[in-house]
Amino acid sequence: MNQSLSQVKLPSAESVRAQIVRVSELWLGAMFLKHAAYAYERERKNPLGNGLVYLAVIGVLVALAGILGAGLRFATAPSLDAIKNTVLVHLQAMPFFNNFSLAGQDSFLQTYNRWWDQFGTTVLGYPGNEGGVAALGLTLLTTPLGLIIGWFIYGALVHLVARGWNPETSFSEMLAPLALASSPQLLSVLTLFPGTGISGAVIALWTFICNVVAIRVAYNTTTRRAIWGALFPILLLVVLLLLLGCAALALLVPVIRTIGGAQ
Repeated sequence: MNQSLSQVKLPSAESVRAQIVRVSELWLGAMFLKHAAYAYERERKNPLGNGLVYLAVIGVLVALAGILGAGLRFATAPSLDAIKNTVLVHLQAMPFFNNFSLAGQDSFLQTYNRWWDQFGTTVLGYPGNEGGVAALGLTLLTTPLGLIIGWFIYGALVHLVARGWNPETSFSEMLAPLALASSPQLLSVLTLFPGTGISGAVIALWTFICNVVAIRVAYNTTTRRAIWGALFPILLLVVLLLLLGCAALALLVPVIRTIGGAQ
């Protein structure tokens, strides 16, 4: 037993450093749309496994940044009660509050307290109760899992329309560079620092452009086709949402008419 344990070799500091450098170079290449980075990921052994690991690492790093950022905001921001009382003092100083009757003022205070109980923690940027802390901790699982599920679904829809452009490209060979196209998601770690961050719209647009490059490289196709391949899942989602909205409206109209007729 002791002999077998002694044969287990831990990775050296030099190998870990080299791995970090290689991943960093791969991330930068993906971020700045270097075709060589996406081609490298496509041609590696076990492209599906590599893509899975890459997305899991990004998801965990983003979740950790969110947790640490919430901790920093908890340590530096005023308490929820202090913010609540400060806002209430300013509201009570406004003319509309003095125009209320005593009953109206009591009703306003009750509504205000209920609103803060439900939504006040969103002002802080960190959870204010045990449930919120547990939900924040679960992001270590839900964030990478969400990225991976979205990766599979998006990739399957892309492959549905793009496999005809290059039948030699397998599903896993497409998924690997597509995982690399999720690199802009790592910019979300900037939320670690209070008051900083990048717009979600910017990250989404950057990710879409990376998806176009990944699809182009994976299928060795034109930019025009790659744009269509990247847009297809999004357009399909929009159509499905519109159909669901129309179906919900069709179900609600008779109910509304029935209620209106009853009145």
